[in-house]
This record gives sequence, structure tokens and C-alpha cells, in this order.
Amino acid sequence: MRWLVQWHTQSKLRPQRFLNNAFTAGASAGGDGKALCATDHPLTSGGTFANEPSTAADLNETSLEDALINIAGFVDERGLKVALRGTKLIIPRQLQFVAERLMVSNLRVGTADNDVNAIRSMGMLPEGYAVNDFLTDPDAFFIKTDAPRGFVHFERTPMSTNMEADFDTGNMRFKARERYS
Repeated sequence: MRWLVQWHTQSKLRPQRFLNNAFTAGASAGGDGKALCATDHPLTSGGTFANEPSTAADLNETSLEDALINIAGFVDERGLKVALRGTKLIIPRQLQFVAERLMVSNLRVGTADNDVNAIRSMGMLPEGYAVNDFLTDPDAFFIKTDAPRGFVHFERTPMSTNMEADFDTGNMRFKARERYS
């Protein structure tokens, strides 16, 4: 039954390759030939569009606020605003304590000022945050938006298993199959 545990782990890990390779062009490039997260996605109307900061930033109050402001200004391939909002912060396990401070604290994090935590008080991420144990970059964070058709996972054929005894050797043979895209 060890193979079943490995199969289950792989079925959880494979979909994560889009986020784990989000900053690398090549095999994981999108239709525009760019990495999922890039500063120069081409627009059909001319110009480019960025869905990552021009300078990499660690997860903190400023970088999260900037990301949410940038998401609100996203445009489609024609350069028209699409009015998106962030709904959930997706983080690796290494950032769970930072995320907890940013999302749950009533006051601003890391300052003696008595300012409110704007991210929390404005309800900027209504679904909170999720720790994804399969993310490989310890300081990358992602924000799920309310886009009607974001990442879509299709389970084309659910997992089915079968086993039989091998007449010649007496060994049991197992097989499993599933299809998704």
C-alpha cells in the first residue's frame, strides 16, 4: 500500500508545478511565452502588463498592500481594467507566522504606532490565508483573486485501481490510473 501513499502525494504535487515554476519561463510558459509571474506580459493593444513586482519583495505589510493595489489595477489582453480583488493569500509553510501576524493582528505589525491593520479592517483578503506545504520557494507568496476563471483543474478520469495474481510467480500485481489536466 506504500505505492498508494506515493500516488496520492504525487497527485497533490503535480498541480503545484504551476506555482513552483511561476517565475521560470520555458516548459511552464503561458500562451504569451512568458512565465506565469512576469513583469512583461505582452498586450494585444501594445505595451506590457506586470503581475509581479519589478523588484522581488519578501512578504510584509508593504509588499502585501502593494500587491493588492496592483491587483485592483489589472487589465485584460486589450488593456481594459478587469476590476479584480484579492481573496486569499497562498504561502509556503515558512511564511505562516508572518501571514498570521499580517492577517490577524488588529494593529499594524512591527511598529509602535497605534494605526489599524488596514488589510484586516478593510477585509482585503476575505478568505484569509492558506499554507501550501507543496510550495518549494520558502519566500514566494501568491494571491488568489476573484477572477471568474482562474486556474481550473479537470479530473478527466478519477483514480481507479486493480490487482491480480501473476500465475507464473505468485506475486500480486497492482495498477492504478487517473487522468487530469
